[in-house]
Amino acid sequence: MSSSAASEEGDARSSVMPPPATEAEQALRARIAELEGELSARVHELAEQRRFIERVVDSLPVGLYVVDRDYRIQAWNHKRETGLQGISRKRALGRTIFEVLHRQPAALLKREFDEVFASGRMQQFQMESRATGDARTYRLSKIPMRLDDQQPRLVTHVITIGEDITDWRAALDRTAQSEKLAALGQMATGVMHEVNNPLATIAACSETLGLQWADAIRSESTNAERGARGVPAGDPMELLRIIDLEVQRCKGIVQGLLDFARPKPLRHESIDLNAVVRQTLFVLQHHPRGKLVSVVTELESAGPLMVQGDADRLVQVLMALVLNAIDASSDGARIVVRSYALSQGTSAACAIDVVDEGHGIAHDLQARVFEPFFTTKAPGRGTGLGLSICYGLVMEHGGVLSADSLVGQGSTFRMVLPADGSPPMTAGGSVPRLSHVPLAAAT
Repeated sequence: MSSSAASEEGDARSSVMPPPATEAEQALRARIAELEGELSARVHELAEQRRFIERVVDSLPVGLYVVDRDYRIQAWNHKRETGLQGISRKRALGRTIFEVLHRQPAALLKREFDEVFASGRMQQFQMESRATGDARTYRLSKIPMRLDDQQPRLVTHVITIGEDITDWRAALDRTAQSEKLAALGQMATGVMHEVNNPLATIAACSETLGLQWADAIRSESTNAERGARGVPAGDPMELLRIIDLEVQRCKGIVQGLLDFARPKPLRHESIDLNAVVRQTLFVLQHHPRGKLVSVVTELESAGPLMVQGDADRLVQVLMALVLNAIDASSDGARIVVRSYALSQGTSAACAIDVVDEGHGIAHDLQARVFEPFFTTKAPGRGTGLGLSICYGLVMEHGGVLSADSLVGQGSTFRMVLPADGSPPMTAGGSVPRLSHVPLAAAT
């Protein structure tokens, strides 16, 4: 190759080589490489965080899923895949909840979600299922979730958590039964007194019949003689009728107490809250402390207050509330048991208030009255389980139990239950805030 050709080739190579990078370009390239490294590390970190959160959610011993405002499923944890319906995550994600769940009518399920989206408050429900063969009880919690920073009050998603509370329900039933037996023991003295009265009448009528029978045989006994003995005279058939009435009265007293004490399986049926009040006060009339106060009823007169529930458990709740009111009251005080209907937007509800003139509860303690083992009573006078059990029983009926009090001016405990055909109440505040009005002020 001639020297001129080699020179031309070298010139051609030098003409296509890039010029040396300036310091600014080198610094920019280094910064870009650094940012790429940081971005890659950040992506990896986010992926690990997402994986960690997914594992946490999948490890929860409860079923969990999330829907958006279009009711489409955005999250579906492992427990939901292995639960009662066993629907895979791949099959669930992106579909509407109505396409996946069929445990209840779509309209009712939609109403449950709409309530949370609209109110921004958590809702809780309980349901029974025999999908596994055995009766199981589940608590469903619907929790509002907000992701829009521009509209912080807007509920963008609803988290639903389902947990098996069968064992907790059984433990609550056992504790409730113990509380019932304890209340029954307190009423034993009063029951004996109530049964003794009709027995005395029966004995007097029997003695009269015996004397009349002797009269018929010997024709010797006179009315004066019977009167001197303190035995009433009367027609034998009338005396037999009185005996029968008093026997039925004894039977009613004993049967009412047995019905109250006997453990029964939970059953939901249409019941009248006014009937619950009457049954409760019938049983409580035998309580020795109940004779020292005046219990006044103000029942809804426009018609029955129909709810879906278990009458025995509601009687137990109301009995505990009235007994607490009696314990807080001095002799001769009044206790008012009031029933009435409530309107909650498009839903209806029924309520019972128990109002006393007792010593009241300090404001800083009122938030704890439904906690297990918390009590304001003197040592030995209460376990602190009564109101916590009541709270659970009312919640089991889809209702709300609340309290308000003024120190030295008494307390009001209110049980609100959804009317027959209405959805469950919301524990966060779908009912008007309770404000205790002292009985003296109310009159």
